[in-house]
Amino acid sequence: MRKPIIALTPDQVSQELPVFGTITESGTNHWNIGWLQRNGAVPVIPAFLSDEDADEFIQTVDGLFVTGGADIDPARYGEEVLPFCDAREPERDASDIALIKAALKHDKPIIMICRGCQMGNVFFGGTLYQDIEKQTGSAINHRDYPSFLGEGSHEMLIVPGTPLAEMMDGETSFGVSSMHHQGIKDLGKGVLPMGKAPDGLVESWYIDNGVNYVRAYQWHPEIQAPNRHAQAIINDFLKAVRARMK
Repeated sequence: MRKPIIALTPDQVSQELPVFGTITESGTNHWNIGWLQRNGAVPVIPAFLSDEDADEFIQTVDGLFVTGGADIDPARYGEEVLPFCDAREPERDASDIALIKAALKHDKPIIMICRGCQMGNVFFGGTLYQDIEKQTGSAINHRDYPSFLGEGSHEMLIVPGTPLAEMMDGETSFGVSSMHHQGIKDLGKGVLPMGKAPDGLVESWYIDNGVNYVRAYQWHPEIQAPNRHAQAIINDFLKAVRARMK
């Protein structure tokens, strides 16, 4: 069987160059790419896409990886921008939504990481905290940059009887890498929790509609990799991808 081709939602980075001025580039980080390549998949990165182009594009790939990045525009979940909301990319929001919609339509498995976890929840009608600490008073440091390479940010409590519990083979919790200040407030329609932080914040969820594979993780298994928890997550995703390629 050929290697699965996985689309990664792009981020935008702008830089100032002599003569040319501001140059904006689309791409993703090496953790995302390496995680897929080490596990036998071929990563591809599209430009920002319209609904029509996303529908055409998604039919050429085998799965979708909704990646991390900037804050989601609160207008997407019916709120005004608060002072502690960080930089936003409305064009990326629109493209991510178009790709998720197309992947669901064509039954392409979807994995969502960090911003992707939040974007998916918003897609299904959920809402977000624009800043967890300021809006909930949580004592957990969810924006824990010093510990982001390992599993030392905080514990992830696994919801029993969920796909995450099955992936982790009986474990009830494990440590995660946490780099976010926004988080899930209200779950979207059909969104089922499968992992929570000790403060109760939902940080992993799935869709169980009998058709689509959708798994979301607020932490960064792609950065923690290689370890057994990250490996279980990517194995589960690519198993679903390969099953649909047959």
